[in-house]
Amino acid sequence: MQPWMVLLDEAVRFFVYLERYQYTRKLARETSPFALQLSRLGSDVLSIRELISIGQEAPAYAIARSFVDGVELAMAIAEDPSFAVAYSEAEDNLAFWKKRIGFGQIYSTVERFLLRTGGSATEASQHIARHKAVKNALSGHVHIAPYSALRSGLIPSISHPGMFHIGELGCLSTHMPQLCMLIAEETHTFAACCINAFIKPNPPLVFSEYRPTKKLHDTVASAHVLQELLARHGHQLELLSNSFFNPGDNKNTT
Repeated sequence: MQPWMVLLDEAVRFFVYLERYQYTRKLARETSPFALQLSRLGSDVLSIRELISIGQEAPAYAIARSFVDGVELAMAIAEDPSFAVAYSEAEDNLAFWKKRIGFGQIYSTVERFLLRTGGSATEASQHIARHKAVKNALSGHVHIAPYSALRSGLIPSISHPGMFHIGELGCLSTHMPQLCMLIAEETHTFAACCINAFIKPNPPLVFSEYRPTKKLHDTVASAHVLQELLARHGHQLELLSNSFFNPGDNKNTT
């Protein structure tokens, strides 16, 4: 798990650094919800990392589902100050969710954020389509589908591909590298959007008047490290993680 955990560590580091920098700025009604959302995203990623390290796949996937929702929410908050205020000051959170977030309501605001931060229309559409597919795939871990329980009791072994750990708590699953890749790639996309936002003219309000400081440098450096790790090793790690499901393909990853 070491190479995938390195990716996950860098994802944790990015959110810690960006959150730390955001709290150095003077926050207002329109911008404080974004800082708080960064705190939530960092908490989610750190929790996923800890759950993976102790071999708890199903809870890690459940939090990953929340993390993907949280990334969308952070994008919407960053894009639309009125949305940020309405979200943070809603008297009825469930009613706000039904009206502005749930059932795909949030995607139009997410799309505007992606377009504003340098994505093409095709890339924005692909990103949203991927999110829909990911959230659908992860929903079984939230709503306790039978396969979630099955993979907790019969754990497909990463140390012995093709075999299972039966009734053993805390064993590493073959699915865990893919979860690390998911979190790393989602973090990379979000990080790229954020950096593109504050270096462009007329940035969203939450990124306005960014000034070079050591804390901002740490944020950018972390995003760059994650980008380089994925660019240099992402494809090889994908092949290797796939080989855990097809042990005979190990020769293709050397």
